[in-house]
Amino acid sequence: MKNLIYITFIFLFLSCEGQNKKQSTADKPNIPTSIKHSAMHTQNNYKNLINDKVEYFDIKYFDNHKDEAENLIYTDNFGSEIKIFGDKESGYFNDTTPKNSLFTIHKEYNHKGVIHQKWVNFKNGIGAIGIKYEFDDSGKLIKQTDTDKDFKITPDDIINYCNKNNIDLHNEYTSISRGVDDITKKSTWEIEYRGKYDGKYGSSIIIELEGNTGEIQKVTCINGKHNDSVEILYEKK
Repeated sequence: MKNLIYITFIFLFLSCEGQNKKQSTADKPNIPTSIKHSAMHTQNNYKNLINDKVEYFDIKYFDNHKDEAENLIYTDNFGSEIKIFGDKESGYFNDTTPKNSLFTIHKEYNHKGVIHQKWVNFKNGIGAIGIKYEFDDSGKLIKQTDTDKDFKITPDDIINYCNKNNIDLHNEYTSISRGVDDITKKSTWEIEYRGKYDGKYGSSIIIELEGNTGEIQKVTCINGKHNDSVEILYEKK
């Protein structure tokens, strides 16, 4: 009889222990896999899209062809999408996205039409990648900054992650941005797209990740006509 009671007790103990483990596992957040860095070279060579040469903006042509909103938007003979805007007070700006490219060439000119600075960023995104060039009022190169030095996670790593997770990089709702906090010096990538994350659909999914470790810091899902539904799908503690 004592043996029966003892066996029953052990059985109940093990059952409770197993149930507690299941509950403990269920309570743990679904930690996303970090984005991995690869040293492999790919065809996404954005560094050759610009150089350190002086350039000039054709103010007369722009003034003669701009629309009522004072913009000039067109596709050139090579299939590049070009957006130009600005004025003599604020200067002139040119964003050129080559045909089928994931990158946009951003150029800024002073009020006289002389190049002031230029860099490359992801299409629909912000934050320079590669070399950023800066010039004085006469067009003399005065500074060039390697913006990649603050990021171990490269544009190619981000592209590979998006491709593996069915994030359409050519979609108009997809944007990839990056930046470095002036105070903390922390580097951050941000991927925003329309689609699913871990089975959850969002009109806007925003993935924030640390620029050197590749660890995902936060995932936000936004829905609603006026983006009034905001749900945090994951946040690193």
